[in-house]
Amino acid sequence: MRIRGAGFRGRDDGQASPFKRERPGIRALVLGAQAAGAVGVALLAFLPVLAAGGSWLARLAALACAVALSGGHLIWFAYGSVVRPALVLVVQAALGFGPMLPFGGSWSTAIGFFAGGLLLVYPPAKAVAGALPACVVAGVVTAWPGPAVETGVAAAVTAGVAALTLFGLGTAARLVDERDDEVRELKRQSVTEERKRFSRDLHDLLGLSLSAITLKGELVDRLLADRPAQAREELAELLVMSRRALADVRTIAAGYRQLSLEEECRAAADVLSAAGTRVTVARSGVDDLPPRVATTLGTALREGVTNVVRHSTASWCAFSVSAEDGTAWLEIVNDGAAGAPDGGVDSGSGLRNLRDRVDGLNGTLTTEAGPDGTHRLLVAIPLGHRAS
Repeated sequence: MRIRGAGFRGRDDGQASPFKRERPGIRALVLGAQAAGAVGVALLAFLPVLAAGGSWLARLAALACAVALSGGHLIWFAYGSVVRPALVLVVQAALGFGPMLPFGGSWSTAIGFFAGGLLLVYPPAKAVAGALPACVVAGVVTAWPGPAVETGVAAAVTAGVAALTLFGLGTAARLVDERDDEVRELKRQSVTEERKRFSRDLHDLLGLSLSAITLKGELVDRLLADRPAQAREELAELLVMSRRALADVRTIAAGYRQLSLEEECRAAADVLSAAGTRVTVARSGVDDLPPRVATTLGTALREGVTNVVRHSTASWCAFSVSAEDGTAWLEIVNDGAAGAPDGGVDSGSGLRNLRDRVDGLNGTLTTEAGPDGTHRLLVAIPLGHRAS
């Protein structure tokens, strides 16, 4: 009695690339923009001090602080993150607020480094709570003690714009770095999947061919002495099988193969016959199956027959392929389950590979051992699923 598959699940195997094509050199462009932004903010802090006059020693000190702020920002926040944020922010605060004692509001733009560092290090709520007062302090120091409120507002806004500029460029650098990590991971996964595909296809496509070549070779060896004419016929078939195996290897390397159910049924029957197993074959309604469904059933037939030859003591094997009630079926039954050495046809990786293929078409794969020593493998694939 045929076991019907039940509970077909909806599934979409299409995998679209999560990234669009990126412009060449975007990483260098972002890092270059980050460097230009840090140098620009440092110049905006240093030039007012230079224009205000004063001793050369004071100007050199302001220049040193500007270089330290810009260089430190590029080193610490090159990818939008820092190892010891508290220490870094203390240094930025010292280099930002300290020179305001001798230079006053002329140095207010440098506060943007400290405020930008806060935005890069902490979550938005905490970062804004610290960065906003820092910019206000820059504005107050600039306006104090005179009544030039607009000058103080301009200084606060300038410090805020500098902070947002450094924050935006640092965030962009971090995103580019994360994107590079994700691309590398996708490439690694692609290589892993390709290796898995190659291993699976090598097992599924060559298992039956190599088993058939081995059986034919043993048969030729037995026939050479007494029946050389029949041995030559068997040898000719062996050469055909070897050429077919070579063609299978080429399709694996190319990443594409499409099996003919009719040819697979014929080859499976030949292999079973060469192994001394009585064969019964039935086919109906499978001439117009979608290519991927036909290929999956052909692969399942190869795997099932290979397991019968290798892992059972079957004296007979019957298999059928059919399409009815909107479902394509493959059924393989043999009487050798009791003699299977390693758990019968369920042993090895072939059945796991086969389940992956059948699952990809929303189908089911069922195996069942009977009390009389028979074993049944049943594959059911709904024809409503049109995967190309």
